[in-house]
Amino acid sequence: MENVYDDSTDDDGNLINPGGVLYTKPIRTGQARNNLSFNYGITATVAVPLDRRMTNRCVAAMNSRVKYLEQAYKAKKLDYALGRLKVCAEQLKLGVVYAKDSPSYVVCEDVRLVNPPNTLPDHTHSIEVTEVTSENPSAPFSYQRGILQEDSSPE
Repeated sequence: MENVYDDSTDDDGNLINPGGVLYTKPIRTGQARNNLSFNYGITATVAVPLDRRMTNRCVAAMNSRVKYLEQAYKAKKLDYALGRLKVCAEQLKLGVVYAKDSPSYVVCEDVRLVNPPNTLPDHTHSIEVTEVTSENPSAPFSYQRGILQEDSSPE
């Protein structure tokens, strides 16, 4: 419905009742009241590539994206494994371990604590002491015979 407004004016040309609605009237659209229609159709499209450049580029881009995602996955997996190893080693150094019946036992069960490089574990050796008796004082150094020279004649 469309509003019809009061446009009556006074002697000076000013609206007497601005915005006042006198009545409403129906709007003619030219369409029937109950307009219902059914349309049926089939559409088919056939595309024939004239060259394979775009297809080859798409496949190459997909392959490089797959390689990138695989590498990113391997990097994340390595980060996880190294983080788990670090935390488990710190806990082992502190003497803290999960109980074997704990569901979390499997987290650190394959981590072993070993000596770092260039360090030796605390250990002892037994050294046998044998008494050597010799009249020649250079006998313990006999492996150096070519180096030591004895003067055979006094000068």
